Amino acid sequence: KFRQYFINKNLIRNIENKKPFIYFSLQSEPERALLIAGGLFTDQIKVITNIAKSLPNGYNLYVKEHPLMYLREWRSISYYKQIMGLSNVTLIHPSVKSDYIIKRSSLVVSINSTSALEAGFYNKPSITLSTQEFSYLPFVHQIKTLQELPDAIKTSLKKKVNISDLNDYLNLIESNSFKIDL
Repeated sequence: KFRQYFINKNLIRNIENKKPFIYFSLQSEPERALLIAGGLFTDQIKVITNIAKSLPNGYNLYVKEHPLMYLREWRSISYYKQIMGLSNVTLIHPSVKSDYIIKRSSLVVSINSTSALEAGFYNKPSITLSTQEFSYLPFVHQIKTLQELPDAIKTSLKKKVNISDLNDYLNLIESNSFKIDL
């Protein structure tokens, strides 16, 4: 209850577009997508710190708590305070819809979540820190080390999403899928 109270009192629910921002969605923990597929990037506070240090002048970083963390009783308050203590970083309430944030962002950064793919649907480039089936798409920049972040951010902010690339990917998925009667 203390954690929920802290989240409700301190995490923002409304984004005012005063400055451009980059969006990072926290992954739920423990979770296979982070702990196994995330590789070297399982320390999310370290990742957030490195993104914040890599921001171009005039940009902020918006970090959203994963909505399913309530099932795991939220993260510790000290965890949230660490993130909130970082310069140019704002924590977003888990009730805020990801598409609302992505639409207003300039770039999406993800360790291993579909928000990097979702960004393409809103004509936003993305950076992913793990190999995903959509990592080959031209608007997705995959990095292998945190040292690559500053250049990856600068490069990605200049990228444009070609909707035909996204359509080709979706057609590939559909052509390799089948219906099953559960």
